[in-house]
Amino acid sequence: MLRPYNAPMHTRVLLIAALFWIAGPAAAAPAPSPKAAEALELLKSHDEYQRSLGFLRLEALREAATLPVIQTYTTHKDEETRAYAWRAVAAIAGAPAVPALLEAYRTEKYAKVRRAILLGLEPLQASSPEVLPVLIAAMRHADQALCMTAVDIVSRIDHPDARAAVLERAKKEGRRDVRRVLKAAAARLQ
Repeated sequence: MLRPYNAPMHTRVLLIAALFWIAGPAAAAPAPSPKAAEALELLKSHDEYQRSLGFLRLEALREAATLPVIQTYTTHKDEETRAYAWRAVAAIAGAPAVPALLEAYRTEKYAKVRRAILLGLEPLQASSPEVLPVLIAAMRHADQALCMTAVDIVSRIDHPDARAAVLERAKKEGRRDVRRVLKAAAARLQ
């Protein structure tokens, strides 16, 4: 499986091009607000906490002008940085980012980043029908934390396929912690 930060150059170029298409030309976007500019400065820090704080602030501000800078971090070597970057891209770009988010989910090796992408996709699933099958498939992932996150997300979706997937998975799951989350999700659905 390819990791975006060490994927072949053509894959990285396609991923960045897709993200650029989402954001549009940087010249069309206004300059970031002073708060966003401060948060962008935090991204340059070598301190992981400061970087994460910057991403969380940018995610909350949701300024389109910050998207081109954030997109450069989606291929960063550090998986924690990539995870925060993808969450921020999802929050800021919205539904137009779904194809890039799904591609990143398919190519990402690390479960922590894939989990962040799922969390970013959650609010976008209502406007993009291609998201639900990915969320349902993630309920069978080998990584327990990713699987539990997917179960939690799918159990909150008001769709017959989501409900059926949770109830079916509850019958087949063998891992105790995942069964606990599935039990709570099934109770919510009844």
